[in-house]
Amino acid sequence: MYDVLYCLKIKHKTIIYDLLIMKLIVTMTLLGTLVSYGAAFSQKITLKVKNAPLAKILEQIKKQSNHDIFYNVDFIESLGNVDADFSNMDLEDALNVLKKKRAIGYKITDGMIYLFPQKEMQTQKWTVKGKIVNEEGEPIVGVSVLENGTLNGTTSDNNGHFTLTDCKPNATIQFSYVGYFMQVVQAGQNDMLITMIRDVAALDEVVVVGYGRSSRKKINSSVSTLDIDNVAKMPVQSINDGIAGRMQGVIVTSNSGAPGAKSNVSIRGAGTPLYVIDNVIRTANDFVNINPGDIESYSVLKDAAATALYGAQGGNGVILVTTKKGRNGQMDINYTFNQTLSQPTIFPKKLSSYENLKAINELYRFEGLQIPTPDNILEYYRTQEKPFEYPNTDWQKVGLKDHATEQRHDLSMTSGTEKLTYYASGSYYNQNSNLRTDNNHNKRMTYRLNTVSNFKEVNLKVTAGLDGFIEDNVIPNSSTASSYGAFYQHIQQKRSSQLAYNEFGLPSANTTDNPAIELSNQSGYYKSNSRIFNSVLSFEYTAPFLEGLTLKANGNYNMWNSKDKSWNLTAPSYANGSKTPLLGNPPNLMAQRGDGSTLLLQAYLLYNRQFGKHGVDFTGVYEQAKDMGSSLTATRQQYQILFDQFVAGPTVDQLANGSESESGRAGYVGRFSYNYDAKYFLDASLRYDGLDLFPKQKQWGTFYALSGGYAVSEEKFFNNLKERNILNYLKIRGSYGLVGSAEGISPFTYVPGYSINANAWVVDGRPVQGTSEPGSLPSTMFSWYSIRERNIGLDFSSMNNRLSGSFDYFYKRTTGYVVADTRYAATLGIGLPPINFDPGAMRRHGAEFNLTWNDKKGDFSYKVGVNFTYFDQLWERNPGEDDAALKNPYTRQSGAANWGLETGYINQGFYQNNEDLLYGARRISSINAIAGDLRYQDFNGDGKIDGSDQIRIGDATFPRINYGTTIDLGYKAWSLSAVIMGSGNRDRYLGSIMQGSNPDNMLIYGFQQDYWRTDNTDALYPRQVSSTGVNGNNNFVNSDFWILPSRFVRLKYFQLGYDLKAHVLKNTKFKQFRVFASGTNLLTISNTKKFFVDPESDQNNANYPIQRTVSIGVNVGF
Repeated sequence: MYDVLYCLKIKHKTIIYDLLIMKLIVTMTLLGTLVSYGAAFSQKITLKVKNAPLAKILEQIKKQSNHDIFYNVDFIESLGNVDADFSNMDLEDALNVLKKKRAIGYKITDGMIYLFPQKEMQTQKWTVKGKIVNEEGEPIVGVSVLENGTLNGTTSDNNGHFTLTDCKPNATIQFSYVGYFMQVVQAGQNDMLITMIRDVAALDEVVVVGYGRSSRKKINSSVSTLDIDNVAKMPVQSINDGIAGRMQGVIVTSNSGAPGAKSNVSIRGAGTPLYVIDNVIRTANDFVNINPGDIESYSVLKDAAATALYGAQGGNGVILVTTKKGRNGQMDINYTFNQTLSQPTIFPKKLSSYENLKAINELYRFEGLQIPTPDNILEYYRTQEKPFEYPNTDWQKVGLKDHATEQRHDLSMTSGTEKLTYYASGSYYNQNSNLRTDNNHNKRMTYRLNTVSNFKEVNLKVTAGLDGFIEDNVIPNSSTASSYGAFYQHIQQKRSSQLAYNEFGLPSANTTDNPAIELSNQSGYYKSNSRIFNSVLSFEYTAPFLEGLTLKANGNYNMWNSKDKSWNLTAPSYANGSKTPLLGNPPNLMAQRGDGSTLLLQAYLLYNRQFGKHGVDFTGVYEQAKDMGSSLTATRQQYQILFDQFVAGPTVDQLANGSESESGRAGYVGRFSYNYDAKYFLDASLRYDGLDLFPKQKQWGTFYALSGGYAVSEEKFFNNLKERNILNYLKIRGSYGLVGSAEGISPFTYVPGYSINANAWVVDGRPVQGTSEPGSLPSTMFSWYSIRERNIGLDFSSMNNRLSGSFDYFYKRTTGYVVADTRYAATLGIGLPPINFDPGAMRRHGAEFNLTWNDKKGDFSYKVGVNFTYFDQLWERNPGEDDAALKNPYTRQSGAANWGLETGYINQGFYQNNEDLLYGARRISSINAIAGDLRYQDFNGDGKIDGSDQIRIGDATFPRINYGTTIDLGYKAWSLSAVIMGSGNRDRYLGSIMQGSNPDNMLIYGFQQDYWRTDNTDALYPRQVSSTGVNGNNNFVNSDFWILPSRFVRLKYFQLGYDLKAHVLKNTKFKQFRVFASGTNLLTISNTKKFFVDPESDQNNANYPIQRTVSIGVNVGF
């Protein structure tokens, strides 16, 4: 097998051997950590000594049992020497022997042995319980709870609860947590409520960054973080749906609400970002299928200083998440259920058959033509006396249900000791569509198991994880439609005068693309099933010989497989008055299988040390990865019997195709951070990246970034502002860097390629099978895109840190686009090879900010945040434009600050009278133009309107302005959360469906009746015509008249919750019992609503609509 990593000059063993070793290590580590958990309670002690000091005997017990032993030295020495004869004795039996000989009391807990005078055992003990919350009343996880003067301690669980056993009566309990003042409270026998107070000076957010973590105050780059708990509470389909409107610089767009459809994420207007889960690069599909409840932290790296560590893969920004790990303490179980109903955010209102045909008659009368529907026939449509001859079909009722259902179950548990902790979770999600059929769904199951084993004796921590998901999709499949978009389009475009069912309630054959046929349970199906299994193993060694040094090794093995099956079968249809099915097209069968794997290996060297006021941090990483994949597709057509198996299909025209692929990448990573007195900060990062997409001499590239920061508020002259809470914190930062991109580059274009023709040919009377022909010419002169970025920002807090925020300005320039020169392809008869197009360059710049106010008044807490993002971009030179296109400054994209949505005319309203027609310039092709038609601007002033008067029009569909407001309120056991989001500087072009330019969809919507007439000169639409040929298609040529501004403001999320544990279930064993009601897309303000289209979608009622959802749920903690 051709070894792609060898091409990068990396010596390693064969991939098969690596995969076997990886699987073995993951399996053995998981087994080992779980076994060690149980083995700790069955250690055997073998020891034989005479008249030995008790301390030496305890030292041997410590070594053989792997338990730490705590005791008072004076007490143990006072007991003198002891004889010991233990032969393969259980730990507790050995301790019981010592207990009898010297009256020693002991206690074993969490891998530790506590020794004390036996008489203390007779002292009365208390169990202290309670809950720990912050100033907002929210539970705090992981607070250290310790009985003063002892080693008796525990930590708070996921809901802030703690239980401390074996306490002395009226003991003093100490509570401590990073970022909060320590509290010391005398224990009572009633449940305690401890409110921790923030230590503002000590509080500093820990942020996940590339290949590590850092404190917020030390970061010089542009990094946004998300309060993931609020997202996890929302019943969203995927994590991408939940972050919309919450973060500056992060743009979330939705184009479909179909089952299984996922929202798209862009960072500052760029393409698909890089996704990293637990320090492992994963696919976008892996990321969107992660259970939001499993996420511990969520970070977005936006500038080169943050993304340069990922080299050529980080050019579009990076999204980092870490998943939850176990916690020391008793087992916590959490279960969440929610039931959701959904329907389109807006339904287009369609005209009845009578209204539609009457309006069309009026057009024909106006043009002096014979009306298509005589008045006596039109009356039948109005009265519905003969509904099967002159129908009035409500196609939305035929094809759509009132609402669709969604259901979700999430279950997680966590527990552990000091030696081993674990987190396990599973979820089930079932989503149905609005289509009136039983033959569709999207089902998804996810699972996760994370374990952390601590071997303190050897300074080693072992982290192991397994996760994955199974997703199953089913949709109807016929000869006329096999996608959600096609079904919905056919439903919305049908005239009411077309028949859905005949007299016997059977699907009518008289209507083409009949949704009643397409959605029938007798139609075929398209099934897809995908599975992902992922395993991670990490060894982290803290070096005892050098303070601050940590060595780490990570391994990740990911494998996937997919299965698709298409049974293309059209359900029977029936003529009017008939029960006899009409024969349709014979069915076809297609099956496809795909599978692949990725093996990733990483080695870390980490060093972090403080030397007085000087702080240094170094991260060095080497990583390599190999991807492999294969696919197989088979088809059989024209089935004569309805049996959806290959064995039943004809062998004529059967096809089989397959492919295999492999790729490799490697990289050396380095980052150095320095700070002086937590005031001046400097970061430098470098990645030497290798990728096998490129020819040998171009496979390696160097990417780098420099950044600096200055915490002005740490200067003495700033103290007055801090003491008066005018500005508590202010930091200025800036960065510059070079990152890369290989997006869209095909592999192995640097070697000669051939296309294989599987068809048979006859040459000189002989059949010749499997001919081939050369593809594009190879090229050895291309490599990565280069992206140079600058970022300037500041972070601040004020009003006693209740108000905080940040601001960033960014600029990036991308060069070296890889394209093939098409100018000479026709002459050569073959495609030219790809090269880095040097003149091609794109610039993008913009600004973003966020503000957050966080406060509490008594039992009422509130947190309000606003965020805003703006960007724009232009081509300095678009490599896709030839010399001819570049000559017109009004239509070319190169050098244009606004690319434009389309190229078209500037409209000047309607011709209102004959004078407008006589004295104004007219479009040459617009014959028979009259009042009510659109008039256009003579842009170049030559007295005529033709193609040379067309210019760039409209804004792009992708929004250039995005903003959001987040609201989180709490009052005692009540909670309320909401997100309001919006976007601007985006347009859409109303296509033929909304224009009504096609006779088949003319005047089918109510708003299309608002067209120009002599009594309606200020109309929404120009005059309607019986066909576009009447006026030379004057009204429907590309123009800005049909551009619809699509800015909007939307109540994206809303949730109201109440915790019954506070009152109703106060004395139960539940840790929490929260009930909630939620909604998404509940309210929208937009100009697009008059056309009954959702502003987020860029489709004109030709795709499955975005949904409004309402759900109820419960979250229970045990």
